[in-house]
Amino acid sequence: MNNPASNKNYVSIGRKLLSYLLAFSFVTTLAAFLYILMSDYQRGMSSYDKNLHQIQTSYQQSISYSLWNFDSRQIESQLNGILNFPGVVYVYIENRGNVLHSAGDVYGQSDQRYSFALDYQSAGQSYHLGNLHLNLDYTGLYNELKHKTVNILLTQFIKTFSVSIFVLFIVHQVITRRLGRMAEWASQFSLNKLDHPLVLNDPPHKRDELNMVADAINRMRDTLQQDVDERERARMQLENTKEQLSMAINNAAIGFCRYLPDNDSFECNNHFANQLASTELELESMKHPMDRLMDMISGPHGVEQRERINKLLQGRIARIHDEFCLYNFRQEECYFDITLQITRYDENRPQQILICVVDRTKEQIARRHAQELTISLENKVTQRTEELYNEQLRTKATVQKLESELEQMNASERQQQQKKINHLLLNQLEHLAKHIHQPEMLPGIQVFLQYLRITTQDIRTSINLTHCIEGWLNQAQELQSIEVNRLLPFSLIIEENPDLIHFLFDYLLLKDPALQYCRKLDLQLRLVDDMVLTSIDFHLNAPFEAGQITPDSEFYALCDHIISLRFDGALQRQLKTPTQLHLEFSLDMARL
Repeated sequence: MNNPASNKNYVSIGRKLLSYLLAFSFVTTLAAFLYILMSDYQRGMSSYDKNLHQIQTSYQQSISYSLWNFDSRQIESQLNGILNFPGVVYVYIENRGNVLHSAGDVYGQSDQRYSFALDYQSAGQSYHLGNLHLNLDYTGLYNELKHKTVNILLTQFIKTFSVSIFVLFIVHQVITRRLGRMAEWASQFSLNKLDHPLVLNDPPHKRDELNMVADAINRMRDTLQQDVDERERARMQLENTKEQLSMAINNAAIGFCRYLPDNDSFECNNHFANQLASTELELESMKHPMDRLMDMISGPHGVEQRERINKLLQGRIARIHDEFCLYNFRQEECYFDITLQITRYDENRPQQILICVVDRTKEQIARRHAQELTISLENKVTQRTEELYNEQLRTKATVQKLESELEQMNASERQQQQKKINHLLLNQLEHLAKHIHQPEMLPGIQVFLQYLRITTQDIRTSINLTHCIEGWLNQAQELQSIEVNRLLPFSLIIEENPDLIHFLFDYLLLKDPALQYCRKLDLQLRLVDDMVLTSIDFHLNAPFEAGQITPDSEFYALCDHIISLRFDGALQRQLKTPTQLHLEFSLDMARL
């Protein structure tokens, strides 16, 4: 059996996982790095723009004043002050192509040039004194970005590589190590080594799905061991039967007889007489012995065999060899290989016929036993195959059941966590309701308080949904003056909180603005496949357009949230005709 590790196309799961992790981490790190780098670059450029704006607002007027007064010392001080701003390498004052004053390195690298006019107001008149030019160098910003690039890439590489190595180690310890042991066991597996079980050497309290697979493989190995043992016993029994059959054939005596047609008599040996349960004297003194022998022939081919013997007696055929079924003189069913050969003719008429008889009775009985054993073995193999198939189905059902239980446990855990969150929200809303000073917000808060009180004390019981809806209809005062057409089934048992059902009907039906214009209401409950469909039709007194009667968006969104998340259903509300509003929501029976 081939070793998986020797296959040229073999790729380790750990290597695959490490390569996927590194590739994904590289992509995400590159995207985050580009985003951070671009943000820092834009932030740096924005800082330079702010500095330029600050220079213009702080120095434009003061430098214009100094130029007007020809205060060179003050101008030099101001230009040196501008050089203290980040990125400014050279600054000068120019008027009509002439440089009046300058500061900084005129030969320094310049990435951007910026200038603004210097004007002075005197006696209500504006005088243009020149332009202030600045040369900016972004080398500091670029160096900072390079340093940050190196730090980000180095830290992200170390973090990603460390996490990947740790995940690879965990996968190796939990999965690939045991899969390798299972592969090694499978590569050495053969029908001659069924007594070597698959052992993963895991602690009993740390069993998982791979241990379940190993247990299933060991059960299969035990089943194969039983089948191999049973086949070996059957083979030995067949060998013994064949040996007995061979001994019976070897020890069987051949009976010889000569039939003389002219005298119509037999001349036979003792074996021939014993095979027919008679004696030599009796057979030789018997009248018409050939007719008696032909009368003994039976079986499905008896008529055809007698016809062929008659043709041989007439000389039309010279030899007959066949297996005959005879009833001897003791009326015992026997099987013989009989050969009839004409040994002498007289004018084309048989004068002597040699009859050779070999008793195959024991062989035939042994053959029947062998066929019965073969059929029995085939039936056992078929039965065992069905048992293995049923065991596989049961194992698959067990796995599906465990998956379903795990899903239910996860759902229960999520419900518990949601209850805790709802409890916290309930406390906060109750505190808010006590201290709020805006009365118009209290109805909305009370609705959510009612919902949270129901969900924090969520007790599901077996209820008849039909009776629950009928009870709610009888208690709803808003529906007493409206004709309600109830199309409800006789009974529909579900597992649910009745308060939550009443809450949905309160805010989907009673709080709907269309109810005040309703003259007739159709309420229908039906089961379609695995969904419970509830349909409500409002028959209005006057025609309306689609946007004229809309429910409260927050209440409607809350009901839609309950139906979609808790019941895995859908909520629809539409105006079918100007006088008919249709409301429908569905509930999944799997959630009830």
